[in-house]
Amino acid sequence: MDLFRQNLRLEMIRPDFRGIPESLLPAGYSLRWYQHGDAVHWLRIHHDAEPFHDITTELFNREFGCDLERLGGCQCFLQDAMGRVVGTGTAWSAGEFSDGSLGRVFWLAVLRSYQGRGLGKPLLAAVCNRLRDLGHEGACVFTSTGRLPAVNLYLNFGFHPQIRSESDRALWDRVFAALKESGRLKEPAAAA
Repeated sequence: MDLFRQNLRLEMIRPDFRGIPESLLPAGYSLRWYQHGDAVHWLRIHHDAEPFHDITTELFNREFGCDLERLGGCQCFLQDAMGRVVGTGTAWSAGEFSDGSLGRVFWLAVLRSYQGRGLGKPLLAAVCNRLRDLGHEGACVFTSTGRLPAVNLYLNFGFHPQIRSESDRALWDRVFAALKESGRLKEPAAAA
C-alpha cells in the first residue's frame, strides 16, 4: 500500500532551540495569538487541510480544553494582507511524551490554497520560539507518513526522527526514500 495512504504515525524531536532557522513572513502576512472566537478559524483551517481526521468542535475542545485564556499565549494564527486567517499552530505541552523539558508543536496547518508560499516555516518558527519562551528546552511533533510535505518542513527545521525500534527505523527509511524520490529531500538524512 502507498505510504501516503497508510498515514502511519511519525514522531520527531528537536532537542533544543539553538539555531532556530530565521524565517521571515512574505510581505503582507502577519502572525497573532489566539483571541476570543478563533476556534472558528482553527476549525475552518483544519477542515480544509486535514485529510485524515474529522475536524469538529468536540475535537477542538478535547485537544485544548476550555482554558481559552491559556490559548491566548499558545495558539498562533497566520493572516494574509486582507486579515484573513489562513494558518495556525499551537505551542503546547508534550504531556506524557516528555519530562517537561520538551514542548509540543501541535496542530500546525495552512489552508491548502495558501500552501507552497513559504508560510509554514515562519509559523513553525513562531510556535518554537513561543515554546522556548514558555521554558521548554526543545520540542516534539507527531505527524504521519500521509503528510510528507510536513515531514520535510520539520526535517529542514532541525527536527529528527524519534526511533525507538527496528520497525520505526524501517518506516523512516521508507519516508526518506519517498522524500528523496519526490525531490523534496535536499540531502540524505540519516535515520538515527
